[in-house]
Amino acid sequence: MKRFWIYFIFAPVVLFSHYPVEGKETSTQENLNDIVAKIQTTYEKINDLQSDFVQTVRIVDFDTPYISKGKLFIKKGKMRWDYHEPSKQQIFVDGERFLYYVPEHKQVIRSRVGGQSDSHLPLRLLSGTGRLDQDFQISFEEGSPSGQKSTLLRLVPKKEMGLTKIVVTVIPSAQMEGFMIQKVALYEVNGNISTSSFDGIQLNKEVSDEMFVFKIPKGIEVIDTP
Repeated sequence: MKRFWIYFIFAPVVLFSHYPVEGKETSTQENLNDIVAKIQTTYEKINDLQSDFVQTVRIVDFDTPYISKGKLFIKKGKMRWDYHEPSKQQIFVDGERFLYYVPEHKQVIRSRVGGQSDSHLPLRLLSGTGRLDQDFQISFEEGSPSGQKSTLLRLVPKKEMGLTKIVVTVIPSAQMEGFMIQKVALYEVNGNISTSSFDGIQLNKEVSDEMFVFKIPKGIEVIDTP
């Protein structure tokens, strides 16, 4: 179960990334280009973001999905995930540093974001060393999402990264005069599906830099990983 939370870190990366679209220039393609451009323009105006999240992991051969809930904070390359249910956990990402804190286990997993492995592409995108236009083909996803105003975008990896596709749900935002990302679903090659939904999004509330500083408590084991 430890693998899925690494992929979820990718979700907010889409919020702050630019992704041109490949393909023939048809009227449909122009519409897709327009949506992508509006998403980019929207998030260029965002200094910080906070949101409630629900993460659902559906594992092959398991009938019951694993559901987590909590609060997400983002500020220009810095990220904090506070998990409240079913157990308390925290994830901090600041530049190239990654911390995963599990109070119940009295452990902090510490690593660096980066490297050249395609399996770590979501983390490389977060650190700014990857580009969506180089690593993904983008198109409209087939099927009708819930809500007529929502749009599904499909991101298909060009290289092996453990995912067959990523489906992003976007909705119009009158506040930002563009589109906001509401949901990100990651389809793993092994058949597992991990979905992260965002609700109660608040923008530009002057989130403090201190929110992204994690001080390792005394008596906590620190595990360094590649």
